[in-house]
Amino acid sequence: MAIIKPKVFIELDPLQPVAEICAVMMALIPYHPGQETDILIGVGKAVEDRLQAIRKEVRDHGKPVRESDRKPEDQ
Repeated sequence: MAIIKPKVFIELDPLQPVAEICAVMMALIPYHPGQETDILIGVGKAVEDRLQAIRKEVRDHGKPVRESDRKPEDQ
């Protein structure tokens, strides 16, 4: 018997992360009818967890978790 698996191949523009992340979510949600609310709540929780980790790191160490190695003149 044939096994059919839908796959989504995604090419992203890293210079527009918010728009690209939103586009990916909107592309994937139709594969899960009736679960849009649960998906968005799960994504929201993951985002909030990450924000809390960043805030804790700044509070504990005075600088972000991930800091760019690039010099201001390179940006």
